[in-house]
Amino acid sequence: MKVAIYGFGEIGSVVAKRCLDLGYEIVSVVDVNPFLVGKSLKEFGLDCDVRIERSLGERGDVAFVATGSYLDAVYSQIEECVRMGYNVVSTCETLSYPEFRYPDLARKIDELAKRYGVTVLGAGINPGFLLDLLPVVMATPCLRVERVFALRSVDASKRRSRFRRKVGLGLKVSEAKDLEGHVGYAESALLIAEALNLSVDGVREGRELVLKGDRVLGMKGHASAISGGKEVVRVELHAYANAPEFERIEISGDNPVVWTSDGVNGDLGTVSVLLRFSKAVVEHDPGLIKVIDLLRFV
Repeated sequence: MKVAIYGFGEIGSVVAKRCLDLGYEIVSVVDVNPFLVGKSLKEFGLDCDVRIERSLGERGDVAFVATGSYLDAVYSQIEECVRMGYNVVSTCETLSYPEFRYPDLARKIDELAKRYGVTVLGAGINPGFLLDLLPVVMATPCLRVERVFALRSVDASKRRSRFRRKVGLGLKVSEAKDLEGHVGYAESALLIAEALNLSVDGVREGRELVLKGDRVLGMKGHASAISGGKEVVRVELHAYANAPEFERIEISGDNPVVWTSDGVNGDLGTVSVLLRFSKAVVEHDPGLIKVIDLLRFV
């Protein structure tokens, strides 16, 4: 498979390495960082002569876009990939359920992808798997699902620098008042609700800082899907220094399910999700899709 890496940051560089490990041919690498542009991947220890450019060069099968969280900022990059004939798998969190925040852009991407005969998907470890796709799979033994709860807890001090900055680790409280933290709580809740046919008439999101004195340790965030005044889906992400690392999923219904883990490596998990979904995206009917569209058996 011929692939492009769009965004050669902390995630994109690992995607490139894993692609080479799998025998994929990297035909184009894009980044706007002047420190990176013009450099060969060999200079980063990878067995590849391709140089990093400001735009796509050769055509290929799949473009892995790992550049931003908000679809309005990433749209032009996705459009460039689609017009070059690439299927797209992107870490853009708001692309995982784009009609929630960007209904007009969602329609434009769907129409453009169908016109060029390619597929576009937003996915990663979260949104894209742990707090949405996995709970949907875990609900399979239930015919009547009443409520879904999914919690992920991570030690922020062990995460990459960009993630630590995102949750405010080490900042003073006064410096963190405008921090947004993780993006994608509502998207995960809506993915679950749609996949399990749970009617939703509202979504609530919230965040709070985790503090030690006047210093920020990280954040706790959540989203709830509401139906008839009742919470039918709730997802939470706890990301602060020295937090216990685990995931927990609780399915309430006619056959309750409770599942826990000892914690999943988020960065490697994101890369693995991108690569594992790439073949399915290539083979899928053209258009804008969601991860739940890949669960045809549910």
